[in-house]
Amino acid sequence: MSVSEYKLATSLFQWLFTKIRMCAFTLIQNVNNSSSQFKYDWFKDLNLKWYSLPAVSSMLLEVGGLEFTACPFSGWYMGTEIGVRDFCDSSRYNILEEVANLMALDTRKTSSLWKDKALVEINIAVLYSFQSSKVTIVDHHSATESFMKHMENEIRVRGGCPGDWVWIVPPMSGSITPVFHQEMLNYRLTPSFEYQEGVKGKGAVKFSAKLMGQAMAKRVKATILFATETGKSQDYARTLCEIFKHAFDAKVMSMDEYDMVDLEHETLVLAVTSTFGNGDPPENGEKFGAALMEMRHPTSNTEDRKSYKVRFNSVSSYSDTRKSSSDEPEPTVNFESTGPLANVRFSVFGLGSRAYPHFCAFAHAVDTLFEELGGERILRMGEGDELCGQEESFRNWAKKVFKAACDVFCIGDVNIEKAHDSLISNDRSWKKSRFRLTYTAEAPALTQALYSIHKKKVYGAKILQSENLQSSTSNRSTIFVRLHTNNEDSLAYQPGDHLGIFPGNHEDLVTALIEKLEDAPPVNQIIKVEFLEERNTALGVISNWLEEPRIPPCTIYQAFQYFLDITTPPSPVLLQQFASLATNDKQRKKLETLSKGLQEYEKWKWYNNPTMVEVLDEFPSIQMPSTLLLTQLPLLQPRYYSISSSPDVHPGEIHLTVAVVSYKTRDGEGPIHHGVCSSWLNRIEAEEMVPCFVRGAPTFRLPKDHRAPCILVGPGTGIAPFRSFWEQKLFDNEHKGIKSCPMILVFGCRQSQIDHIYKEETIQAKNKDVFKELYTAYSREPGRPKTYVQDVLCEQLSETVYQCLKEEGGHIYVCGDVGMAGDVLKTVQQIIKLQGNMTLEDAGFYISKLRDENRYHEDIFGVTLRTYEVTNRLRSESIAYIEESKKDSDEVFCS
Repeated sequence: MSVSEYKLATSLFQWLFTKIRMCAFTLIQNVNNSSSQFKYDWFKDLNLKWYSLPAVSSMLLEVGGLEFTACPFSGWYMGTEIGVRDFCDSSRYNILEEVANLMALDTRKTSSLWKDKALVEINIAVLYSFQSSKVTIVDHHSATESFMKHMENEIRVRGGCPGDWVWIVPPMSGSITPVFHQEMLNYRLTPSFEYQEGVKGKGAVKFSAKLMGQAMAKRVKATILFATETGKSQDYARTLCEIFKHAFDAKVMSMDEYDMVDLEHETLVLAVTSTFGNGDPPENGEKFGAALMEMRHPTSNTEDRKSYKVRFNSVSSYSDTRKSSSDEPEPTVNFESTGPLANVRFSVFGLGSRAYPHFCAFAHAVDTLFEELGGERILRMGEGDELCGQEESFRNWAKKVFKAACDVFCIGDVNIEKAHDSLISNDRSWKKSRFRLTYTAEAPALTQALYSIHKKKVYGAKILQSENLQSSTSNRSTIFVRLHTNNEDSLAYQPGDHLGIFPGNHEDLVTALIEKLEDAPPVNQIIKVEFLEERNTALGVISNWLEEPRIPPCTIYQAFQYFLDITTPPSPVLLQQFASLATNDKQRKKLETLSKGLQEYEKWKWYNNPTMVEVLDEFPSIQMPSTLLLTQLPLLQPRYYSISSSPDVHPGEIHLTVAVVSYKTRDGEGPIHHGVCSSWLNRIEAEEMVPCFVRGAPTFRLPKDHRAPCILVGPGTGIAPFRSFWEQKLFDNEHKGIKSCPMILVFGCRQSQIDHIYKEETIQAKNKDVFKELYTAYSREPGRPKTYVQDVLCEQLSETVYQCLKEEGGHIYVCGDVGMAGDVLKTVQQIIKLQGNMTLEDAGFYISKLRDENRYHEDIFGVTLRTYEVTNRLRSESIAYIEESKKDSDEVFCS
């Protein structure tokens, strides 16, 4: 490739460099992993790579009148060429601010000279990497001194030396090098290296690129932002981008990568986001949500701003939530809006589950904040319920928002149906001819592989102990898991925090799935997936096989065990791919029906809840290629558990309390399904490695004021974080001399002799004044009526709860599944209403105030007991809501 070709390619395909660092080049030298002599260990985590030799070829060498037209340039790099230009130029990698932030420099003002400090460290890193790998490189001081000696020799021998001052003075520290004050004349002598004319057709390529650029410049820009924990919102956002590319200049970005300075200059913004946990934004949406709140309340202090979580997480009943989300918004006409987003049109799609109390809370927050900031909504917010019809809801919203956008911006020359086809098939869709497997020799370690997939730092913790806490007569299991952190600083935690675990699928499922593939490679063979990239240019179609970055090189067994989700029912889009591979007509027709994503699909999905193996058992005529599953299956996501230990009491250890999930499908008549992570933790042996990371829970921590009273409510494994609380309180009392206000624990289980876990520990803690009182609700105790934790609160602790929250400035902590948390919330609301002589609405506002003050704490997780029964009930309610909302007409607001 000539220099001109290289420059042309980088200008035409600059997206390649901004998306993936050095994914398509050979002669790559890795940054050395050794950090024994280097100041900053984190440089190796930036995954920076560059050529070992200068990437210049096809030059012309003129010697004695002869021209050699295919002469490669032979030389080595000066460090600043890489460290300053390639890594720090704003039009290239532009890592300067990223490095400065990692160095904890003040980037808010240029007078701190943060750019200079970061630039020096980057160049030191480049020199260190090359030198420690024994690859030739020269620093700019040595290079300039060498040039000065060369110049002196040339002047002495030939009477002069041509030189281009702009190229010879290094891009950093120029004034302290000897060449800075040296006058130079730039003229030509031979022998010499010369750039030569580029390839034929370069002008045509530039011209076509110019035409395309002009065409795209005339298109309305559409920015699609997503926030996700599982990757579903990202998939939807990418699909939406494919649709909008038919008429708009569309791009898709993660919310945490978006520069908020650009927001008020956007023309059209579409947001696709899920809601995580207890109405929280996904991790990569937190900064975006906070920035919107800051725009909305620019003059308020951070502490005074009412968070979106408080504003949009309703304490109302389920029916109230349904009503508010299904009613059509009134069109707002504000021709003189002065809000910062007055020129922005927008629409939002939210993903969530009505099993949780704050359905699509973050999406509603984004939608409302955009409007309050002056934005114009072109279509009311769409909602996708995981329990029912999420795929169908997204497809319907995507079609409507595309049409609405075309109408608003008066775009008439567009094939709507062709654009809608992108919902089913696009550039990311699987085709047998587009993907292949190749063998390779090396694969990264499991933790490094998981990091490359999920962009989360993952560490290995060692299993020390796993034992069942329930009675041997119980038909259920709750396990106590002890992990050793291997003294990894990044696994440090505080009581109340969570541990994220990347589990492994069951070995039997993995083996069965591999056996059903038509072209499975040997299970121990390291493979990588490659895709065929085809680009249309003025010179024709250019094809190239590139490595698929979705999963790193690994064995197919490892891919199905640790990287891909093989237990979740396939999506309608995936079923459509399966239909094209089925050889039996009856099976193909059923798959085509299911792939439409309508009620037939929902019934099949929730009745069978099939794993991938069960799908292939039901449709045995599918000829399944390996590459289809490796590229299209969803990624296996981490599972989160509340940490059950104090770091002071158990240094170097993390304890977990895990309910082992199992249930029967098909109304209790189908096969037994097991929870992926809980069953994995239950069967792995001691000393095995658990890939994990700590996720902080800053809103579920013990109060800083040790005198503040606390009420802890946690049935079953909801007691997990409270064990870390009482251990920490006990440690503080005995070793730090901190006397805290004794807590009240409300625990719930079935029977006292079956599943009253940690009973002895809590009694001992009470004897040492950590607890003031212990209450237990038994729901299956022989000879007693069913009692739940909310009954204890209402019947035995009503005055105590009110006094704690209203009069003593205390805290209440609730941990458990979504159903219980909702019941406790309603109970506390009733208590405040009755004890405080308030209306129910005022009591709800008071709970919102408690949330705002971080005194009503919730740690909510999915259903673990009676999984099928509870989920089926919630799904029935969701179906009823979907049917009801279909009667409503969609409003499109056009200017």
